[in-house]
Amino acid sequence: MTAATAPTSGLGAELQTASTLLSDRQVEDLVRTHYGLSGKAEWLWGEKDSNHRLTLQDGSTCLVKVLNAGEKPETTSLHSSALLHVAHVDPGIPVQRIVPALNGAPDIRIPTEDGDTRAVRLVTFLHGQALSGVRHTARQRANVGIMMARMQKAFESFEHACADHKITWDMTHAPDLAAGLDCLTDEAERDRLAACLTRFKADVLSRLHDLPTQVIHNDFNCENILVDPDKPDEVSGIIDFGDMVRAPRVFDVAVGASYMLDEESEPVDCVFDMLAGYATLQTLNEAEIAALYPAMMVRTLMRIVIPHWRASMFPEHAARILCRTDLSRRIFARLSAYCEDEFAARCHTIFMRAPE
Repeated sequence: MTAATAPTSGLGAELQTASTLLSDRQVEDLVRTHYGLSGKAEWLWGEKDSNHRLTLQDGSTCLVKVLNAGEKPETTSLHSSALLHVAHVDPGIPVQRIVPALNGAPDIRIPTEDGDTRAVRLVTFLHGQALSGVRHTARQRANVGIMMARMQKAFESFEHACADHKITWDMTHAPDLAAGLDCLTDEAERDRLAACLTRFKADVLSRLHDLPTQVIHNDFNCENILVDPDKPDEVSGIIDFGDMVRAPRVFDVAVGASYMLDEESEPVDCVFDMLAGYATLQTLNEAEIAALYPAMMVRTLMRIVIPHWRASMFPEHAARILCRTDLSRRIFARLSAYCEDEFAARCHTIFMRAPE
């Protein structure tokens, strides 16, 4: 995968590095060498990394994640440490468990052909079906909210030197996305999205001091939430900690809430199912309630701009990268049409009953 010329100013370097894919045989060899395990590898799609499912001789499965060379060692440590922390603080949260290497390390580094290194992490494989592939229900959405609240509570005590790193998907840096608007061909759309960014900067980012901040998962989307196929209302797994960062807690809620919108819900009522579940364990203050709706708008905007920007860099993968942008546009339009005052009023009703 090679990068084409594309606007990069102000946008994160972590998405500008293409991943060199390893063959299944290479993955099998490195796991045998560094983990003492034998099995059969099968490549899985990943946006930035070389991911492989490994079926061991006893029939159990693991996930081998060979991260791209652009990820710094301290970032890899952040993600590995987070998995270990969640498993320790709240073992009931269904996250992947790290399988240590022969030297006891939670992740290792291997050399690349150009003299650099890239990290490898081996974790248990979580079985289940992605939330995107099942019919959504109110109970299911509430359970997603509960699981997010549990994850946030687990992360309240998590600290890491790299938690403040800058990533493209952090809404704290949303104004940087203005550099990617030129990747959109529709002038009217560019103007709408630019206005959304301007408002977010003025109304939300100017008041960050009022928003409680901690390490957040930052990617509670329907591909990263797994459910039990036999009990699809039950969350069976939370995966992909690759976008975690220290940021306002409400941004985490906005991410999860924006992905609750689907083709079945009219117009955004489903969001309140998730928030009601979340409110059984967590609450939002007045500033967070005010920030939630514009943050949902900006997260949806990001789902339009960032894929177009990446597609301009990697045109050979444009079809795959852009496959969900039409849905994101429809969601953005539906959010834009919703009465923001009504949204805030319904949030107040939910969080008035929330625990302090």
